Amino acid sequence: MANSNNNVTNLAWSSASPKALNTTSRVDSDVVTISADAVSASLAVTCDNQGTPASGDYVDLWIKWSVDGGTTYATDEHAQYLGRIDTYGSNDPGEDPATRVYTLMVSGKQKFKLEAKANQGSSRTINLSAVYNEHRMA
Repeated sequence: MANSNNNVTNLAWSSASPKALNTTSRVDSDVVTISADAVSASLAVTCDNQGTPASGDYVDLWIKWSVDGGTTYATDEHAQYLGRIDTYGSNDPGEDPATRVYTLMVSGKQKFKLEAKANQGSSRTINLSAVYNEHRMA
């Protein structure tokens, strides 16, 4: 049985990366396909405030899983909450840029979208980028 842990995908938003979060609306990444051989995965997310961060400059993140090949995804309010990345350095935690790595349990899932919402995106833009890496056993 062969193991590999160098299966890296840069996430994109409408084929662009990074994504400038300049709205307070939820924004979905392009679809990421999960290999049938994947047993676990990591998702490294970076948020970089374009200006001087202020209190409330954070991004909330969710995963919208699909188990049916991409026909149906979790809805906005029922997606799996990953967490919050805060770019305001006076908060703890809070730094700019800020990177956090999430462990994803991908077994039994086929595709996903990363969903993000910048709390103050309409007044200060935060650039969002993400790298997905699968651990595969074939």
